[in-house]
Amino acid sequence: MRSVTPLSPPGEDAVCASAQIRGPRSAWANRRELPLAGSATDSIEDMADRRPPAGNLPADLTSFVGRAGEVSQVRRLFSQSRLVTLTGVGGVGKSRLGLRVAQQLSRVFPDGVWLVELSSLQDGSLLPQVIGQALGLVDQAGDPVEALSGFLSRRTLLVVVDNCEHLVPACQQLLTVLLRSAPGLRVLATSRELLRIPGEQVCEVVPLEVPELGGQVSHEALGNYPGVALFARRAVEVRPAFAVTRANADAVARVCGFSEGMPLFLELAAAQLRWLSVEQLAARMEDRFHLLSGRSSAVVARHQSLRAAVEWSFTLCSEAERQVWIRASVFAGRFDLDAAEAVCADAGMRAGEVLDALAGLIDKSVLVSAERDGDLRYWMLDSLRLYGLEQLRAGQDTAEPDLRRRHRDHYLALARRFRADWFGPRQVEWSRRMRADLPELRAALSFSLSAPAEAPLALRLASTLNFFWLGCGAAREGSLWLDRALAASPAPSRDRARALAVHCRIFTLRGLHAEAAAPARECLELARRLGDPALLAEALTGRGMNLMYTGDLAAAIPLLDEGIGLAAALPQIPIALATATLCRSAAALAEGDIALADALSAQCRALCRAAGDRSYLNLVLATSIPPVLMLGDVARATAYGRESLSDSAALGDTLGITATLEVLAWVAGADGDHRRAARLLGAADQQAWVSGGNPFRGVEFGAGHDQCETAARAALGDDRFATEFQAGADLTLGQAIAYAQGGGAATEPERAPAAQRTGVDRPQLTKRELEIAQLIAEGLTNKQIAQSLVISRRTAEGHVENILAKLGLNTRTQLASWILAQRNPDGL
Repeated sequence: MRSVTPLSPPGEDAVCASAQIRGPRSAWANRRELPLAGSATDSIEDMADRRPPAGNLPADLTSFVGRAGEVSQVRRLFSQSRLVTLTGVGGVGKSRLGLRVAQQLSRVFPDGVWLVELSSLQDGSLLPQVIGQALGLVDQAGDPVEALSGFLSRRTLLVVVDNCEHLVPACQQLLTVLLRSAPGLRVLATSRELLRIPGEQVCEVVPLEVPELGGQVSHEALGNYPGVALFARRAVEVRPAFAVTRANADAVARVCGFSEGMPLFLELAAAQLRWLSVEQLAARMEDRFHLLSGRSSAVVARHQSLRAAVEWSFTLCSEAERQVWIRASVFAGRFDLDAAEAVCADAGMRAGEVLDALAGLIDKSVLVSAERDGDLRYWMLDSLRLYGLEQLRAGQDTAEPDLRRRHRDHYLALARRFRADWFGPRQVEWSRRMRADLPELRAALSFSLSAPAEAPLALRLASTLNFFWLGCGAAREGSLWLDRALAASPAPSRDRARALAVHCRIFTLRGLHAEAAAPARECLELARRLGDPALLAEALTGRGMNLMYTGDLAAAIPLLDEGIGLAAALPQIPIALATATLCRSAAALAEGDIALADALSAQCRALCRAAGDRSYLNLVLATSIPPVLMLGDVARATAYGRESLSDSAALGDTLGITATLEVLAWVAGADGDHRRAARLLGAADQQAWVSGGNPFRGVEFGAGHDQCETAARAALGDDRFATEFQAGADLTLGQAIAYAQGGGAATEPERAPAAQRTGVDRPQLTKRELEIAQLIAEGLTNKQIAQSLVISRRTAEGHVENILAKLGLNTRTQLASWILAQRNPDGL
């Protein structure tokens, strides 16, 4: 165990500087640097709360073997720091240990325990987005680091960041910021390298204990070795009748001894028991590996042992299995059979042979497979994938650029199918599919931007994903890729015009109208030159929309009308007409023509419903609400809002959710429920900050927001309005949706205070009770005590209650006075 000097001096929570609280942004702007230091932890039983665990940990961790000492050590380290890093060589079991610790602490953190897997991420600049997505944020606003910090600043949670070693500088920079801005955040990282963040506590993960090669171990004693237990458990999975017996004990001991306790080695070896007896396995391993002598260090030996195990598994594969292992190493994460066949099959290997090879690799524990919602996915552990890449780069198979082109072309074809089919009834299915493939889409975009000759296809892929960026909650990331692709491919082309149109649309929906102006202008100029009617219709709508949002209605309306005329002549692209018509409806509303705005919105709804669309319909429904409210129909406005919110949530469309929360606040205000209106305004403000913008804060809709807020302030008073607004801003996304759909209380009620019992005795307090009493004397609340000691709030409350009862005191103030009176030169 090693540690780095902790942050100094200690900081403290900040308060919002403004009376008009604006959610996490104020906390971020005013927060001082916070220490990483913590305090001692309770036992698992003491820490466990009855609260069901939250987060995204894998459901089944029952295969974990041993490591009880390491689990306890990591928990102790969390009493000294809010950052603990598990280090060790690849394949030693860092990830599984981290998940086990996280599972045991899952009930301690009221806002959950969250896993962020980084093995598929190669671009460190996307780290804030990836962490945000794992936490359920989906996408972040203009500065994703600030948005993520703001989100975390009010929460108490544990984040497990797995496989940091290839992104150490990015992890170091981001985690330093997050830990300083979020006092309730704890981070458990796994990495082959230290992160070297001040305050970092380090637990070196060593191999499982196994019998020493050449030593004599009795059959009974073998059961005491965790490495043997893991091998036996994996062996039973492939051969259910397997057991460690007196007859095979020596062979088992030799197999485990060769492994040097490396879990990955043990699992690869156990997979071979499908075809070999354990005695045959031990003999073959002895032939394969020679005992290393004169090793410079145990760490080097473990690396050599693991590499030998991987190489041995590679030689046991058939030629086709080796080829698929090497070729599949270009996948960043999880892939399906279609993708495997597209990348791995060629003139020398038919698609059917790829499937057979996949099955063989699964049997040998090289590949893992899992099915979810009918979608079967394959993936490789990182150590095995990196070995495959090493073989590929050593010239053992097809050239790497050729395989990456196959990979890119497959996902480009997928993106084209997605775009063509999006405006229809399969949007939820497509949304789920494209989210699952996001690591591969990122890899395809990165490869296409790696060389000038490939850059035009980066532009094509980034623009073809327009509905994913716009409709599946990835607007901020879409802007990032479009920026890069447009810069890398500046030549005029249809792909550039489409990319400019998508970029303009994303900026507009995020409320970034000044940023949308330049791509809108260039797109229209290029579209007129190219003479493509579909492209021109999109460009006219985009430029008209931008002019409308920046207040130039006189220039906007002719462009929008021209766009509607062109789009109406494109019946095979109904979304083009729906988009143009909806923008014209918003312009009519800005002109004051309420009846026309309502009629045009109705046309849009009809187009979407006829196509079976839900994604664009959500925006149409939200945009339909202002004219309906002006016509006095609160019931219809409420129905539109709830339908929009439900479908936006199903698709993960955070911009759609934000827009609907905003206009439902207006509906509540129009109905006289100003308390509800204030809370929904707060929820919309918070989600706009997290998701990337609010489409209903533009020129033509801004008056609706201002009128709603003004009426709520007049009805509630400024102080009450600020309280209700903050209550809405404090809601999670799920809570905000439930509240907007008609739920009652917007926040959990405060827990009842601890019972204030009296007593006649003042017995000695335990060490833990003295520690808590001192924290009370320092002014910490129960919640802050729980955060400091990594215990549940209920546990902290129980301790406080017991302390007061033991001492016969009634208030925390009395307890603080007692503590001060008891102090002596040696301290308590």
